[in-house]
Amino acid sequence: MLTAEVVPPEGARYAATLVLVPGLWAGPSAWRRCAGFFAHRGWECHLVDVRAIAGGVLPRAAAVAAYARDLDGRAVLVGHDAGAWVAARAARPANAAAAALVAPLLPGGAAARAIAFDLRILWALTAGRRVPPPGASARLWRETPDGAAAAVETAPDDAAAVRDVLWGRLGAPGPLGVPAVVLGGARDPLLAPDAATALAGALGADVALLPDAGHWPLGPRFFQATAGAVHRWVVQRLGAPLLELYPDAMAAREAEDGDEP
Repeated sequence: MLTAEVVPPEGARYAATLVLVPGLWAGPSAWRRCAGFFAHRGWECHLVDVRAIAGGVLPRAAAVAAYARDLDGRAVLVGHDAGAWVAARAARPANAAAAALVAPLLPGGAAARAIAFDLRILWALTAGRRVPPPGASARLWRETPDGAAAAVETAPDDAAAVRDVLWGRLGAPGPLGVPAVVLGGARDPLLAPDAATALAGALGADVALLPDAGHWPLGPRFFQATAGAVHRWVVQRLGAPLLELYPDAMAAREAEDGDEP
């Protein structure tokens, strides 16, 4: 069952709602810093937890799509790591306004498969049991410029979802059918900049790189740059239809922030 934490806006400004999807083993805590940034700028945020949903990425995407359709107004789906694929698969059935894929974990890539080179993970995958978070051996996944991964609450995750991503059983979704962006970390060992550009092309998405960020651009050092990049892209890409319900609030915020769009 999908659960969610709701972070209300400090002053409602936008007609759309942000639905923030964490990656493998992570829950809502991965997005809390970014949610505070978004709320200050007038976004309502829903931080979903999909770890209790069994069966792989597609059932998670179906649950997120159903949740998003029940919200007032349209949703912007924002996913990190494997959560990027949940957001991508949910975007069209959710009738999402847009989708942002932050440091997506490339399914079946060599770097993703390397995460599974852990006896505890391999045993759980083989046995079909819930899979423990990667340990110290998963250096590519855990080691980040600011230690962000270590600060995120993690818990065992569904074996089917882990297989879908680490072993590449998901398959490429193709063009998403909604405005989309791939936001890659310029120093992400799991998704090199050229791979991020190629992925964006396959998805029919825009691409942007977060300078100096690794696979966890949600942590203390980079979350403002990450949330700011998502915020700017959504506002610029969707434009007036997203903003027209709150013209006074928008004008007031622009006067306050100066350089914000």
